[in-house]
Amino acid sequence: MPTALAYLDFLQGSGIRPGLSRIRALLRELGRPERAYRSIIVAGTNGKGSTSATLASILLASGYRTGLYTSPHLVDVRERWNIGGAMIDDALLERSVAQLRAAADAIGIVPTYFEAMTLIAFIAFGLAECEVAVLEVGMGGRLDATNVVYPIASVITPVGFDHTEYLGHTLGKIAAEKGGIIHRGAIVLTSNDDAHVVSVLRRRAEKFGDPFHVVTGEHETPLRGPFQRRNAALAVRTAEELASLLPRVTPQSIERGVAATRWRGRLEKLRRRGKEIWIDGCHNSHAIAAVAPFIAATLPKPRVLVFGIMADKDVDEVAASLFPLFDRVITTEPFPPRSVSAGILAEKVRQMGLPAEAEPDPERAFERAVQSPEKTIFVGGSLYLAGAAIAYFDTVSQ
Repeated sequence: MPTALAYLDFLQGSGIRPGLSRIRALLRELGRPERAYRSIIVAGTNGKGSTSATLASILLASGYRTGLYTSPHLVDVRERWNIGGAMIDDALLERSVAQLRAAADAIGIVPTYFEAMTLIAFIAFGLAECEVAVLEVGMGGRLDATNVVYPIASVITPVGFDHTEYLGHTLGKIAAEKGGIIHRGAIVLTSNDDAHVVSVLRRRAEKFGDPFHVVTGEHETPLRGPFQRRNAALAVRTAEELASLLPRVTPQSIERGVAATRWRGRLEKLRRRGKEIWIDGCHNSHAIAAVAPFIAATLPKPRVLVFGIMADKDVDEVAASLFPLFDRVITTEPFPPRSVSAGILAEKVRQMGLPAEAEPDPERAFERAVQSPEKTIFVGGSLYLAGAAIAYFDTVSQ
């Protein structure tokens, strides 16, 4: 798939350009592929990926040919497009990119990287004859490239502070941006427990006369962490509410789908060379707040943290919550130049009275952790770092 990857690499530096005019124009040129199947759209600050994965697994177990679009990928770019339970094959990706490039050339529009990824999902799911697609929002909701569908369900996981430079500096403004995925004719579900956030979302649903459900329960799931039980409950309730539209969904298929859910890099546990290794893409204070109690209660001591984070995140707040849980920290740089330098992070660790080592290269940071005296290794702070850890430890023998 060299042609497809070369085109996507070309778009990598396109940055963030909010707005839906480009993707709508390209979809018109492509013949509206996103209308060939039903769509479910999932927004939120954290938990949207695992909620999407659980919901897609339920739909698969119910006998529906299902497309799942998520971001970012951890190891292989093809992870972003999952069809029928497997990531997209090279031939279908090449064909989808070829259609996208032809449309872009025809009308003289160069999409952003994320717009291209989303368009490939719409094209590929149509070519693969999917019956339903689960679409994870990239950022926000209202102006996100995924928000060009008329969904049968709009699902919103917990809302917190992230991407405030684009979404606003209050929970109300952020909730309004996330709530932009609510459209007429959708069933609306949220697992938010903040009254103000719920009020913002409810008003949007009422504007369109949409059914609105606040999901407060928990559901058993193979994904680790108590917060994942809330995500699973949201996916399950969504499936239950959609059963009238998707009649193959049954209590039995829901249970099978939840049990079969896999979502790598989220409190993923491995054993390598006598070490207990945990990998999680916790990348903002909202995610850390969910993961920290699990670390404190579950991970054996002594613990070493391999940490790297993007410069646009709330670094000090994440550090204050995460670093004290560990006996030592190895800092690294998962995505230079966008990540905070390992040296700056190491100094933050030392200011908190903890020993620190700065190792900019993630693989060498992992090697140091494996050779360390601590029995438990936790890798966190960025999904890019989680991806690098999976790629590294998958090649290390047990």
